Amino acid sequence: MAAGGFLLTLLLLLVASEGLEATAAEDRATKEISNKLHGGDYDKMIRPPGTGGTTVSLQVYFRDIDIDDIKMKANFDITFRMLWNDTRLAYNDMPGLEGVSYVSLLDPYPLWLPDAFFKNAKVTQYSSIHPEQYLRVYPDGHIVFSTRIKLQNSCPMNLRRFPHDTQVCDIKIASYGYTTKDIKLLLPRTKAVTFGSDIHADRFKFEKSYVDTCNSITSTGEYSCVQVSMKIRRHFGSYLIESYIPTMFLVVVAWFSFLIPTKQFLGRILLTLIPLIALASFSSNYKKSLASVPYATAMDTFNGISLCVIFLTLVYVILCHVYDNKKEEGEEKPAASAEDGEVAKGGEAEGGWMRRLARRARKRANYLSRVLLVSGYSFFLFVYFVAFCGTG
Repeated sequence: MAAGGFLLTLLLLLVASEGLEATAAEDRATKEISNKLHGGDYDKMIRPPGTGGTTVSLQVYFRDIDIDDIKMKANFDITFRMLWNDTRLAYNDMPGLEGVSYVSLLDPYPLWLPDAFFKNAKVTQYSSIHPEQYLRVYPDGHIVFSTRIKLQNSCPMNLRRFPHDTQVCDIKIASYGYTTKDIKLLLPRTKAVTFGSDIHADRFKFEKSYVDTCNSITSTGEYSCVQVSMKIRRHFGSYLIESYIPTMFLVVVAWFSFLIPTKQFLGRILLTLIPLIALASFSSNYKKSLASVPYATAMDTFNGISLCVIFLTLVYVILCHVYDNKKEEGEEKPAASAEDGEVAKGGEAEGGWMRRLARRARKRANYLSRVLLVSGYSFFLFVYFVAFCGTG
């Protein structure tokens, strides 16, 4: 039993000694890197040596995304990484530092850093007072710089298909002062852009992301640029509940006036006038909460056609009332005198079939007007939802 305890103690001492040696080696490596940066020939104003320029690989991890389609901008909370090689800081040939995986530096600014900036960002800020960032130097001089940044980017949108639209928001990362002869930014197509598991954006869902180049050529040279493009699709369900269904209900309520007898003009006119005013007010107020664009959106078309249908229903009710009043006035005319009896009978005989034909034509026109309003609007709904929802 005592021998087992002695062996266990000896093993723990060996592990502790190895840990102390590893810590000591890391401290020596950190000191060596610090001496190179402050006391050696290292100059952070000079880019790493090598022919063909310095290749800087980029990585972007999205923590949170907020899409503002009213102001057409996107807010991103990202972790941004840059990876490059600077052989001036390599320490793999130094004795006693073979087991050091990397050296961490919380203050990266004594080093040369790529001058990457976010080209289409309106505001770029760090997440806290003390920047959340680190820099790691690997034995062969490979360097990883990581920082957390909040971006406010412009995101121009085409809202002609709103709310059935699909938008693309870009993040452009470019070199500010170095041309492509000195720095080449690279955004690998695999594992360079990742998203948090709980990330989401109100009223939008993410379909895919892809990377591309966006090099710019100016009078001073060509500058390296890469971009991350995110394709987002708007959730239609909330707009269906908030706008489309209430609008269709108002049209149906206006059609209830067809079931009220024509003599009850006040009830019929109120049943069409109230939905007309309500829809016009609703459309105006709802449009104020959306982006102001100089063209008609799909929702504007839908609301406009619905308003026209209710207005035509109102016109139909008024015309029916006018026709009934004329009919009653014709029936209240005084009967012809006895002297004109023969003429009246002759006129009635000649015009009787014409009056009956006109009466049937009015009834048929009355019926056809209702059918055209209902079927026309139903056909519009079918074409509209097939054209926008069906085609995406």
